[in-house]
Amino acid sequence: MLAIISPHDKGHTDLVGALRKLDETVQQKGTEMNPRLRHFLENRSYEKALLWIEGGEPEKGVCHK
Repeated sequence: MLAIISPHDKGHTDLVGALRKLDETVQQKGTEMNPRLRHFLENRSYEKALLWIEGGEPEKGVCHK
C-alpha cells in the first residue's frame, strides 16, 4: 500500500504492480477482510485504508462511510 500512496519513496517504484497485486488480493480475499477495510480498498481510498490499519479513524467521504 505504501507503493501506492508514496510511489516516489525509495524502494516503492512499481506502482502498477502494486495496484495489480492489491486488486487481486481484494478480489480473492475480500470476503475474509474487515468490511470497512474492504470498502476503502474497493473504492481506492488507500490513504484511508492505511490510516485505518494503523489504528486511526479516517474522515467520512462522500459515501458517508
